[in-house]
Amino acid sequence: MNRRNFLVRSVMVAGSTMLPLAARSEKPRNEFVVGQSVDLSGPLQNIGRDYFTGAKVAFDQANASGGTVGRKWRYIQLDDGAVPERAVANVSRLLDDRQADFLFGFTGDECVKAVLDAPAFRASGRLLFAPVSGVDPRKSDGRVLYTRATYAEEIAAMFGQFASGRMSTFVFVHTSSPTGIAARDAALNLLRQRNIPLPALRQIREDGSDATTLAVSIASTSPHAVVILADTVTTALLARQLRPRLPGTFIGLTSSADAAAVQQILGPALAFGLVVTRVVPNPTTGTERIVREFSRVLAKYMDEAASTASLEGYIGARALIEMTRKTGGTFGTPASLQFSKTLDLGDWVLNFRTGERASHYVDTSMITRKGALLG
Repeated sequence: MNRRNFLVRSVMVAGSTMLPLAARSEKPRNEFVVGQSVDLSGPLQNIGRDYFTGAKVAFDQANASGGTVGRKWRYIQLDDGAVPERAVANVSRLLDDRQADFLFGFTGDECVKAVLDAPAFRASGRLLFAPVSGVDPRKSDGRVLYTRATYAEEIAAMFGQFASGRMSTFVFVHTSSPTGIAARDAALNLLRQRNIPLPALRQIREDGSDATTLAVSIASTSPHAVVILADTVTTALLARQLRPRLPGTFIGLTSSADAAAVQQILGPALAFGLVVTRVVPNPTTGTERIVREFSRVLAKYMDEAASTASLEGYIGARALIEMTRKTGGTFGTPASLQFSKTLDLGDWVLNFRTGERASHYVDTSMITRKGALLG
């Protein structure tokens, strides 16, 4: 299946059937079970599939070297279609049927929030590690650890870069979802702290059905820059309407949208010049050791092009593997966390000393005429 077809056609497909699970059985003592609820059929499917790809090659690499502390890794994924209720049901299945040692790499801000509030998760004592979420729904007493920056940090970094270029009139577009509202409020606080000019605020419907009307309204104000926080399809729908009306305006996308799919929806002419935030190094031109290692492992195990989401998945899985090694297999228990506060994965340091976010890294790239990420 062409993983981009769904979003290129801009057709929202109802969630697919979850992968079958066997009846409960005793887990082999010589393996770690990693359970993931991920969007493989909904608006985040490209990000979910790429994240899974990156994580899988990390676990394959570890298993090829004999595993970790004498145990192999078994990586199980279930599709939730970005539906919170399905993510909660998946958690119960992963914990009860597959006795997962770790819950890992969940996608979708609303799904992550629902899982953190779910009785099965709260009673499990398990850790939710490296979810793909840019908002902090609530404090979780160390039960969730992120390996990426927040959307607020992405938005503030992008507006800060625009402001340093002597631009001053900005528009920030977000959905009316709880994620959009939370990210907006957090971003405004960061912008005030950094003395960056505040943007005009606009909301877009989650399905993007008002993209044309909104683009006309935004264009009438002739802003220097517009930053969009929405999923891939909605972001692409608005960008498609903005580019012809504001040819000289910078348009920025956050990591909530899949940049490669946006490019395919828009085509090379409209996608050229879009500014994209990254919460990991550039997956194709980065010189960090973790990027070079990822490129080698991806080429060995998968016939896939590297993406920011697949690199993020690789970093998350490598962090889980290394944290488990450092703690002798006890990572995820309250007692183990005090021994695993920092981790260097190869010119890429994750620091859990300051809270649940181990990374606050944000950088930007610009889409070239050939579709590559420059910067």
